[in-house]
Amino acid sequence: MTRSEGSLIPASMLHTIADDIWGKPCLAYHVQPSLEPETREAFEEVQRAIAEHWPEPLNVGPRHGLHVTIYPLVTVKGGFDKDAYWQSIARQSQDILEELCTGHPALELRFSRLKVTDTAIIATATEGTGLIEAIRERIVRELPPPSGQKPIIYDLIHSTLARYRTRGSIPHDVVERIESLPVSITAPVARIRLVRETLFPCLVTDEIAAIPLNGG
Repeated sequence: MTRSEGSLIPASMLHTIADDIWGKPCLAYHVQPSLEPETREAFEEVQRAIAEHWPEPLNVGPRHGLHVTIYPLVTVKGGFDKDAYWQSIARQSQDILEELCTGHPALELRFSRLKVTDTAIIATATEGTGLIEAIRERIVRELPPPSGQKPIIYDLIHSTLARYRTRGSIPHDVVERIESLPVSITAPVARIRLVRETLFPCLVTDEIAAIPLNGG
């Protein structure tokens, strides 16, 4: 996922892309799992370890903004009429979530490794029941994307723990050091939420709906 930027920097370097919308107003709608305070605290511990080892400035999200996105129904970026598009899919989106989640057992997301990309440092997870995959498949199959766009295909469950403040060239051994940091976080999920985001990245959100899972 590296980009050369037309320079003679060795291929072993990771070329990071600065986040230019951090802390800015936005409008987006997402499907997200609930996260317990203990999960957010565990994420914060990993964030501190990342910051200690990373040589360039980072944007590290505050505890309340930490989240996992199952699917972005309306993306942060994009020049389409987001209000109109959301109104066209709102009812069907909630119906899909209620159908799949009502009566479904509570989940556990198991975060076990870090991955460094050119735009962010993320923690990746697995989920054993298949609910997240089912939600994504139904949305892609049944909800039309905005005009002129293709559906987004997600193949990871992850939480973004840090983004880059500046564009930089990071040695491969630093990337390996970050990706080798120990991560073992079991995140119980009691609800699947539909949220509106108005300050990136999920620094301000409103909960539109929350479907409890069994035991939630």
